[in-house]
Amino acid sequence: MEWWIWIIGGVLLCLAEMATPGAFYLLFFGVAALVVGVLAWAGLVETTWVQFLLFSVFSIASLVLFRRTLTERLNPEEPAEKIHTLEGESGTALEDIPAEGTGKVEVRGTAWNAVNKGASPIEQGQACAVERVEGVSLWVKGA
Repeated sequence: MEWWIWIIGGVLLCLAEMATPGAFYLLFFGVAALVVGVLAWAGLVETTWVQFLLFSVFSIASLVLFRRTLTERLNPEEPAEKIHTLEGESGTALEDIPAEGTGKVEVRGTAWNAVNKGASPIEQGQACAVERVEGVSLWVKGA
């Protein structure tokens, strides 16, 4: 294959990566195509099957070696503690919640599943305090 076909293919793959939402797959195939294009231009690789073999090896090796690091560096996950900012907030019971029972509580305008960890029941409309967040449930006590 001609070297310029590899270069054009590599550039197109890199451009296509820019149109995708941060998956970082096409980038490695594009870079591998560019590398094979440069090697073919320099006259180091002339036969087509060797070019395709090198393209496959470079693509898979760079994907395995560098994708996780690149993804973690460029797409950091939000910290898990973000939901725990609800601790200490006050809410309003949307229904009667018996002691050690479950029900619904509104905190910051959103209805949450809640577990009453207080010794006394919480009545509908009563204020309560969020003590802990566990999964998608709030542990509350009457205020």
